[in-house]
Amino acid sequence: MKKRRLLAGLLAAVMAVGMITGCSGGSSTSSGKSGGNEKVTIKVALWDYSNTKYYKTMFDAFTAKYPDITVEPVEFAADEYDNTITTQLGGKQDFDVVFTKGTPALSALISQGHVLALDDFMAKDTSFNKDNYLGLIDQLQMDGKTYGVPFRKDNNLIFYNKDLFDKAGVPYPQDGMTMKEYHELAAKMTSGTGNDKVYGAHVHTWPSNVYNYARRTESFDQLNKDTYMNLKPYYEEILAMQDEGLIQDYGALKSSNIHYSGVFYNQQAAMLQIGTWFINMCLENVKDFKWGCCSIPNEEGMGNTNAVGGVTPIAIGAYAKHPEEAWKFITTVCGEEGAELLANTGIVPGYNSDKINGIFDAIPEKYPNAPEKLSNYINVEKYVIEQRMSKKTKDIDTIFQEQHSAIMTKSVTIDEGLKKLIERVSEVEAQ
Repeated sequence: MKKRRLLAGLLAAVMAVGMITGCSGGSSTSSGKSGGNEKVTIKVALWDYSNTKYYKTMFDAFTAKYPDITVEPVEFAADEYDNTITTQLGGKQDFDVVFTKGTPALSALISQGHVLALDDFMAKDTSFNKDNYLGLIDQLQMDGKTYGVPFRKDNNLIFYNKDLFDKAGVPYPQDGMTMKEYHELAAKMTSGTGNDKVYGAHVHTWPSNVYNYARRTESFDQLNKDTYMNLKPYYEEILAMQDEGLIQDYGALKSSNIHYSGVFYNQQAAMLQIGTWFINMCLENVKDFKWGCCSIPNEEGMGNTNAVGGVTPIAIGAYAKHPEEAWKFITTVCGEEGAELLANTGIVPGYNSDKINGIFDAIPEKYPNAPEKLSNYINVEKYVIEQRMSKKTKDIDTIFQEQHSAIMTKSVTIDEGLKKLIERVSEVEAQ
């Protein structure tokens, strides 16, 4: 009897240990499931989860592929996301996956030690090929280490209303326009007065709506003060267009908080310079006219070779409990599976392939108002990130926003504004 009781006690102890082991998180094995079929929950910090359909679709697809990994989305308000995620990670929150809004935000998290370097994960994962990201992986490095994989990327383009151009009998915008040609085209397309006025172009209020013209040709770089004066001809052209009433006044746009999308949807502007995320918005909202796009103009007359825009990187939190599972999540949603889901909504994924290009080229079959061969503006020779990675990127970006506003409202001259920009950035760099 004592032997039976002892044996039963030993069995109970073994089972208890097994249960404890089964409840603890484990690293993933190469089989694609967590080690020993252990259930793992990864926390994913992001914004707009509740009102963005493709997130849930992607997360469900990931869970179907890895049934032992549960995804717990932790959603924060989009407008305050950068500050909120910094505060949360400052408190050592154990987010496994961290979506970031762009390179300034990611740079800040890296400098504070809140995200992990990904080089070891990439080196161990033989299925991961950074060549599928058109050079963007290397551009997400800081101090020689890589901290993010591009979930989305964008190319700044000129979107235009084909119907307005047809009505005016004016040829469509073309790749390789100079700023002067763009200016002249906007003048031809401006008509009417008051509430009936149609502006030739629309320039949104972000600094990038001026500096990306020069950034695409790599004649401008936020981290190189010697290039700042190269922005002068672009500011001259945009301010001249504003003075001539070819675009809406910057101050009025800023104070009224007017969104660029409504101006285009309502056919109040013939052209709009904005990122390729606008493709998705046009597919959902433009029903009454045909639209097209071309590469943005520049002083050099560069055609559709380089792309310029922001990147939405995904990182692994420094206090993650399940970094291996987080890497599996990142490579799934940032890989071909996730890329296909994004591309089918008209959003440009960080991942690139012939299949992705084909999805964009097939868009007019479902949306007849959309242009053909959109892949021409997705699959380009080179992607240039509009704001390079640096510990100072976020601070420099703040200075640019302030000086851009001063120039556009004519509180200072272009020369004064750019010289002040150089002085202020020099002070930040010296800190």
